[in-house]
Amino acid sequence: MTTPSLPGKRLLQARHLAQRARRHLRLVPNFEGDDRSRRGLLMFWYDGLFANISESFVGPYITIYLLALGATEGQVGLFASLSALAGALMFLPGAELARRFSNHRHLVVYASLASRLMLPCLALVSWLVEGQTAIAAVILLATLRVAFSQLGVPAWTALTARVVPEGIRGRYFSTRTFAMSLAALIVVPIAGRLITSLGSPSGYQVSFALALVAGMISSYAYSRIPFSHSTTGQQVAGPSLRQTLRTLPQNSLFLRFCLVTVVLNFSVQLAAPFFNVYLVRNLGAQAAFIGLSTAISSGADLIGQRLWGPLADRKGLRWIMVTTIPFAAFIPFGWLFPRTPWETVPISAIGALGWAGYNLAAFNLLLKSTPAEGRPLYSALYNTAAALASMLGPLLGSLLYECWGFSATLWASFIGRTAAGILVFLLIRETGERLQARPKALQRGASG
Repeated sequence: MTTPSLPGKRLLQARHLAQRARRHLRLVPNFEGDDRSRRGLLMFWYDGLFANISESFVGPYITIYLLALGATEGQVGLFASLSALAGALMFLPGAELARRFSNHRHLVVYASLASRLMLPCLALVSWLVEGQTAIAAVILLATLRVAFSQLGVPAWTALTARVVPEGIRGRYFSTRTFAMSLAALIVVPIAGRLITSLGSPSGYQVSFALALVAGMISSYAYSRIPFSHSTTGQQVAGPSLRQTLRTLPQNSLFLRFCLVTVVLNFSVQLAAPFFNVYLVRNLGAQAAFIGLSTAISSGADLIGQRLWGPLADRKGLRWIMVTTIPFAAFIPFGWLFPRTPWETVPISAIGALGWAGYNLAAFNLLLKSTPAEGRPLYSALYNTAAALASMLGPLLGSLLYECWGFSATLWASFIGRTAAGILVFLLIRETGERLQARPKALQRGASG
């Protein structure tokens, strides 16, 4: 039996990878792209999976890590605001880099690696310093982690639109997010139990180390997404910031969508940084409970992805947004009543069910409302506006929390989210098109 030549081996490897891609993408049965496009979808799927595994070891526990170090509610709110501000300041530089960088994929990978290298630094803080110095160091490092991750968002958004054809976005993103939510469902309670068992700081250090490993796998998977020369070989892509701002008033849908997002993000962040603080300080919850509660919410998110993805393809984005935003408004109102940690679980699960659909529709609307040639800059402008709103929300939320208690923060968040829902109903009008595209759109593949 003869040994295959090097080209023959590569051909066999490509066929094997294509077969794996087809198995993973059974929920998009009508996709007729070539093997290269399918490999791109598969690697993008792996990237999302391991990125969420990494985030599941860190995201739910940064706040209680700060509390374990002795942080106050005001310092938690300050961290949330600084993180949002740092992210907001990175979007426009990220868009400019996306215009000038010869390879968008490399830009995303470098930004993700810089972000994930903050994790071992976070793990070492409690060994090196203590007291207020440790709190300040964690706030700084966690803020840098957010900032570096946001630097690659404009390039990531532009490439996502090329990797995933419009005709399968509803089904593909629901499948990808389903896998990400399933990972969170498994990993978050494991991390919570790990932290509770090992205690502080050892539990956090081990959890952050595991986050680093999963994050590196995610960055590697993204680096393996194949792109055509036309996608990655551009030295300068798209219009300048000045040109984009000059033509921006012509894109009324994008502007109205930005307004809705600003109101919603501000209202959400009034209360969001303080849910875990309230659980720990007022209801006596531990890290293990927070992990379990987050896992249950991830389970509800799984159900939501399976429910809303096909409906987005059939009924359109506006229908999904109008239907799901009341779930988001319900969350702070529901939190007015619990007196034990377990009473918050069904409220969070109902909210997660709605957020699954709203986030899916909102991301697809962002892709739909931005021109391909200017998508990095449009994405940067959108995310900057959203991040600035997310920065201001915790500042006011901290003031309300410290002066009038958590109930005042919840009422303010509820009123703001309700206002955002009304704006969705009134302003988002041009999204009646279904995500399901014509057969020709399905045949173009991921490199168009």
